[in-house]
Amino acid sequence: MWDVTLALSSKVPTYLGDPSFKRRLVQAIANGKTADVSLLTLSAHIGTHVDAPSHLFEGGKTVDELDLEVMLGTALVVEFIGQGPITMGFLEKCDIAVSEERVLFKTHNSSLWDRPEFQNDYVGLTVDAADWLIDNGARLVGIDYLSIDAPGNLDLSVHRTLLDNEIVVVEGLDLRQVSPGRYKLVCLPMKIEGSEGAPARVILLPE
Repeated sequence: MWDVTLALSSKVPTYLGDPSFKRRLVQAIANGKTADVSLLTLSAHIGTHVDAPSHLFEGGKTVDELDLEVMLGTALVVEFIGQGPITMGFLEKCDIAVSEERVLFKTHNSSLWDRPEFQNDYVGLTVDAADWLIDNGARLVGIDYLSIDAPGNLDLSVHRTLLDNEIVVVEGLDLRQVSPGRYKLVCLPMKIEGSEGAPARVILLPE
């Protein structure tokens, strides 16, 4: 089993000023209370998380309305070696079968998790790559940093393309210990009613 989920802490970077993770004890055994109780403050898009269509489209599906079957099943981990972005041309050269429903991209991004500050030299996708994935049957696309969009795509055009086609977007994966190939994906976002996204626990198992 490979746990490809980031452990949440105050050291986890956040995307362009999103709220950071904070935890404080509001009850403590050390202070004579019966139990430790924590108060958590965090963005719905911190660490390893899932984006739902309502993230960018008013009235779109929320995270609690997503089809769990999409987030459980065979996934292909594709390694991209380079500075990016990931383009349609790269995908056409990969061994990606038609109707590959779940595709996860391992890039140099995975090495960026050791840096607490948000990094602008991460690898994302181009719109033509998103279109290619949709045309070839993808239902879930994941990447190993905080945005599926390449740096500079402040209009979030790749997000829009994928989410408008109800493709589940998984961001913030930690794929450092994972080799390219096929796995069984288990991706379970928190069931938060009405939310546009949620942190998720994501694991990979041998297919």
